[in-house]
Amino acid sequence: ATNGTLKMLYDNRMYPQAVELGRRVFFVWRGENGYPFVNSYDPATRSLGQAHMLLSGHDDSINRTRYKKDHHFAPVIWADADGHLHTLFGCHRTPGLHLVSTKPKDHSRWQLGTQIAPSISYPKVHHIYEGKTLIYYRDDGHLGFWQYRITGDHGETWEVRDQPLVDMNATPQDGVMASHAGSYHTTRVSADGKTLHVAFIWKMENELPNKRYGRTLHDHTRRHNLYYLKLNLPSGKAYNFEGRELTLPVNKGQADRHCLVWDTQERVAAVGPSICLDQKGNPVMSLPVSEDTPHACTFYLVRRENNQWTKTPITKTSHPFNSSHLHHNADGSIQAWLITGQGESVAED
Repeated sequence: ATNGTLKMLYDNRMYPQAVELGRRVFFVWRGENGYPFVNSYDPATRSLGQAHMLLSGHDDSINRTRYKKDHHFAPVIWADADGHLHTLFGCHRTPGLHLVSTKPKDHSRWQLGTQIAPSISYPKVHHIYEGKTLIYYRDDGHLGFWQYRITGDHGETWEVRDQPLVDMNATPQDGVMASHAGSYHTTRVSADGKTLHVAFIWKMENELPNKRYGRTLHDHTRRHNLYYLKLNLPSGKAYNFEGRELTLPVNKGQADRHCLVWDTQERVAAVGPSICLDQKGNPVMSLPVSEDTPHACTFYLVRRENNQWTKTPITKTSHPFNSSHLHHNADGSIQAWLITGQGESVAED
């Protein structure tokens, strides 16, 4: 393909990458030289609009090398209640650039928006209750915490809570390998916009031998387990699946005791799980987990049945970074899009 570059597909750690507004779909991608691009698509006529490079006018203020080399700098896009498009990109332990379209339903001209937070990685944007918008993200690096901010004025101001939601290496460091524990998260909002469902995996920063595979794994594959919690957005209180209130921030010990869905026993679970909600509003998750080797994986569907978490194998995939997307259909069925075959290898250097 032309005007493309290295990026996981589908990367469910940051989103949306497209938004439907009016009769068009507006979408963003990491394009030539790693720069962010935007375009529109008309489903009725199956026609594309004119692509625009979002850094036009900001060329002198950016680190070109960082954009070219860092896939985290890829853009996300959303729309506010007035129909203005918003995009955010250049986020990896940085504030990134927040742009707002000058006209509703138009992607051709943009102006600088307010800074959302001083340090953002893996932004995920959701529309929530009372017309508000939420952004969920990691603050700082691998050992950073996960936080959220909410705007009720179309992105002019972003309110932040006093406590992060999850900080795996927060004190007391009473969990297994808690002193060097990070995490990767994916999210889904309830139909009424008042509950944020969060699925996450544990990132082990310690360079310790993996007993299952008899060697020390690469940084990309020292990621294990599946956890779940839910956040009541009006109150700011967090709970596990059973409804037990959690102390914020949730650390490694608390996650292991109260939020653990699947102890993978040193199997690799490297990519954030896809998550959707069933007809009862309960989470259904999908993720690849390794088997005989750290890279040879099987996609599993994880859901709650008869008061326990069940793990149903779906199909094999060649790399733990191969991601998925779950969708709950109107008839109650669940549809899964999965990356299988050879997929894409990750350079481990």
